[in-house]
Amino acid sequence: MTEHQQKIVLVISSGMPVESVEGVQIAAAGAEIVTPRDNAEEISAAIPGAAALINCPRHLFTPELLRQAGNGLRWVHIGGAGIEQFLFPEFVESGITLTNGKIIQGPSVADHAMALLLSITRNIHRVVRGQTVRDMPRPLELRGKVMTVIGVGGIGMLIAERAHAFGMKITGVSPEYVAMTSFIEDILPPDRLHEALAASDVVVMAAPVTGASRRMMAAREFSAMKRGGIYVAVSRGVPTDTEALADALNSGHLSAAGLDVTDPEPLADDHPLRAMPNVVITPHIAGPSDHNRERSLALLKANAAQFVAGRPLYNIVDKKLGY
Repeated sequence: MTEHQQKIVLVISSGMPVESVEGVQIAAAGAEIVTPRDNAEEISAAIPGAAALINCPRHLFTPELLRQAGNGLRWVHIGGAGIEQFLFPEFVESGITLTNGKIIQGPSVADHAMALLLSITRNIHRVVRGQTVRDMPRPLELRGKVMTVIGVGGIGMLIAERAHAFGMKITGVSPEYVAMTSFIEDILPPDRLHEALAASDVVVMAAPVTGASRRMMAAREFSAMKRGGIYVAVSRGVPTDTEALADALNSGHLSAAGLDVTDPEPLADDHPLRAMPNVVITPHIAGPSDHNRERSLALLKANAAQFVAGRPLYNIVDKKLGY
């Protein structure tokens, strides 16, 4: 390695094909690419002197690993969108830039959110469970219904886009000013969440895990929702108080829920939510698709090229905000 050559540690998992590694090597021309497998021994051996660390598993990303890297580590990339478990204090306070896979999973997660909603509104989940038509509530059409999307980033924005195409009226809840679009009628700050909930037929949780979003939907919030409302969660489980949701469903205040994420995860087999005929639970499968890996690789190659050239990176995460 020459004096100006940068060392990039690219952790190889069983799901990463050889051509992906080659693509990063081509994009990061001039850098030394080191490719340990995803175990502690190989990553620890590779990390000293590294300028960048890519795709390190969360359970191996530790304060000790940062110390082993030394002061030269400037960039860490996490392939997924969720990064809360990586944000230990030493990393948050460091000057190391963090990027992640936000935005690129938007299409697949948005599709999944609509699939959960349509399963509920068209009674598909009841048919799959063997219920007869006479035992089912009348199906609902989405046209004219009001949806609140909590978190209008890369996932929430695409959920809003899809729901609008079904004729729904969309309100977004966001702590930031969001670009005005043709498919979101209003954007409200989090302190007006209850106002949005009271007017909504459907509420979709698409917010990341931050200090402000933990248990963002709890007993008071579910009570504030319109009676008969539907709740859908596809981002992370922690923003939803699972027991409060179960109570709201059990009391009849909410009519149904569709969950791809729960807290805890996975949800226990004997949890009351699993036995409710008006609840659809999928095992955190919204992210994968036939295209998400190619988008992930395209982002990784683009950022590798940016890093080597000393240009700004894409998908930078504010470590203190958590997104």
